[in-house]
Amino acid sequence: MARAYPLTDLVKLVRAYGVLAGTSDMERVLAGTLSREWIAKEVEHLVPLSSLPPKLFETQRGRDLLAAELFSKQDIDPETIKPENLSMRIAGSRRMINTNRLPKLEPIIHQAVLAANMLLGVRLYGSHGRGTRSMTHDLIVATMLQDSYGKSHRYSAFSSHDHEIVDDTYIFTWFGDSVGKLVIALAEYLALFNESVAGALPVPEPPTPEIATAVAAIQASRLRLVARAAGDQVISFMDREQRSELEAVGIDCAADFPEQPMLEQHYDLTLKAFKLPGVDHYALREPLRNTLLMAVRDALDDPAKRERLSGRRGKAVHEVHINLPVMEYFVVSEAPNSIEAVHVASLEMMRSLEKGRRKSLSSMAAHAFRISAIAERVLGRALEPLIVTLAMLHDVVEDGSVRVTGYGHSLRKIQFRFGGPIAAMVSELTDSTVHSAGASKANLTLQQPHLLLPQAQYNVGRFTDMTVKATEAEVPYTLAGIVIKLLDTVVSLEEGIRDPELMCGHWRHSGARIYWAERDRGAIVTPLLKRLLIELKSSQADPKYATRPHHVNAVRLRAGSAILETVLMYQDMYATQNLAILAQEFSLDAVQRETLISLFYDRNVNQKQFEERVLHGLLDDEKLRQNVESGQVAHIGYTTLYAKNAKPDSSRSEQTFIEYRNSALRRHRMRRDLGIDTTEKLTALTLRQEQVLRMFDRTVWHEGESGRVEKQRELQGHGRRLAATGS
Repeated sequence: MARAYPLTDLVKLVRAYGVLAGTSDMERVLAGTLSREWIAKEVEHLVPLSSLPPKLFETQRGRDLLAAELFSKQDIDPETIKPENLSMRIAGSRRMINTNRLPKLEPIIHQAVLAANMLLGVRLYGSHGRGTRSMTHDLIVATMLQDSYGKSHRYSAFSSHDHEIVDDTYIFTWFGDSVGKLVIALAEYLALFNESVAGALPVPEPPTPEIATAVAAIQASRLRLVARAAGDQVISFMDREQRSELEAVGIDCAADFPEQPMLEQHYDLTLKAFKLPGVDHYALREPLRNTLLMAVRDALDDPAKRERLSGRRGKAVHEVHINLPVMEYFVVSEAPNSIEAVHVASLEMMRSLEKGRRKSLSSMAAHAFRISAIAERVLGRALEPLIVTLAMLHDVVEDGSVRVTGYGHSLRKIQFRFGGPIAAMVSELTDSTVHSAGASKANLTLQQPHLLLPQAQYNVGRFTDMTVKATEAEVPYTLAGIVIKLLDTVVSLEEGIRDPELMCGHWRHSGARIYWAERDRGAIVTPLLKRLLIELKSSQADPKYATRPHHVNAVRLRAGSAILETVLMYQDMYATQNLAILAQEFSLDAVQRETLISLFYDRNVNQKQFEERVLHGLLDDEKLRQNVESGQVAHIGYTTLYAKNAKPDSSRSEQTFIEYRNSALRRHRMRRDLGIDTTEKLTALTLRQEQVLRMFDRTVWHEGESGRVEKQRELQGHGRRLAATGS
């Protein structure tokens, strides 16, 4: 059921982002829906430069990579590099490359971002600069939803059997009548348009000029994605399995120009869409015809020119983006807390992180969209455009750097495009080169007598005179920074819960996951949770709280309580999955795993009892060593009970795991302090943890073990004792 607060333009936009992340993140241009095996190859990890396919280095992107890695101290033209003259085995064997720097087929959710920003340009600057107010925010959202219409929503439930379909009922319920009617009208005309073009029939006249313009934006955005794929020549260096998937959808991977048929098709569709009566010329047709269409036509006429389509100055990518009216004319610093700023931020995120993938199924764009969607759910009336803008930009500098995606983003560039205040808030969320800076900043926040509102911390009028520094440890987090940091953590936890089998290397095991949850991200999150709890308790205990100079209003306090509850829930779900991974590493059966989980969460079991019954009882090193010898566990240091660099004869390192359990017990106390330890809420948490275990068993354990676990679970009935019971 839709939430009981106003269905504003911002709420509808953010819900659209959530739907895109949940329906279309596994789909790529040219390929359609990818297999999980393909996606597993794309998850973020490091590879030696020498291991990359030679065909990559014959492309412009590949030569750019060689120039950055092997000639970084020289001002060399990548076009002059001759890969065949380089000894890659020697030069590249010790250079580790983040896979997010490698070209990939673009996620189709980028189409929605592009189309939305094209139409926003029409709204603001169409009709020869006067603006076209009839290009409503509802139509922009309806346009964004076209590629999600009729699909299953991954994030609507944990079990795939319970996923909702984004059908008419869903859209009318969550987006209202106006968006619902526009989605249907646009989908019907778009289908009619495509059928007419495919059948070489006369194209029917669109119902309104706005619908015509929306169709033109959709077709142009699709063409842009195909053009990038053609320019990057991604198919030329794909492996056999990936080529097989493409061939299954009709792509001739052996052709000299395999993207050409699709490029020609989408070029033709875009040309005909641009000829529809009513399409805005000034803000849509003209800027795209003089960049995208001209560049694609050149590549179709002369395939040798297709490299010009993409790259850092690509004619069908970079020139398209910077010539969109919203990028050319809209000044974010003049309206930083606006829905327009959100759209521009989504475009900046998309163009900076287009190759980026998480250590899970998610693309970088879907990760930001998911944070926005959860923000809407937990913040409710407290949701502001500024929060969504930060959700879009929070990873842009860190993951858009030269070493991660190769884009070379910086806080200075954010400051130039978005103004000093937004850049300062992004800097709060950008990891510092000093590993402990985030934890120091969080602990400083905990010590503050009151929470800092971003509007008070940053003078909105300061455009270029602000000094921005990644995770400045000497300055506490603002409330906005706290919100995004916590919601980013929730989504990161969710990705680990949903896609454990896609994790690579040590991230598949308990050691890295528990260390990250307890000592890395946990060292930042725990002080922030404590500070929020202090504020909530203070507001309840002090009758004069609302008269304090730095008080937080009631709407934001309710949102803070919802954030706390959400973070605690996901932390417990992630911990439950980590315990299942630990049980697998030590070859525990279903009953033993149940005992491990129950004792971990049981407040009546003290540390000495826990050590005796779990660390020195259930978790038998002999079984672990057998799994290491068999290859089921790659290295003894991959488990949480041994140091990362441990050797076979090393002694245990149990302190992190013990502290991890203490954190779980502390979450019980925080629930009690918040008053959310009711039977209803704890039962709901138990059911979610049960779902996590069932999902883990289906996706990670091999079929024989999974079947045995399910059989034993049936015999046990419903007598589990998980985190929620605390008994």
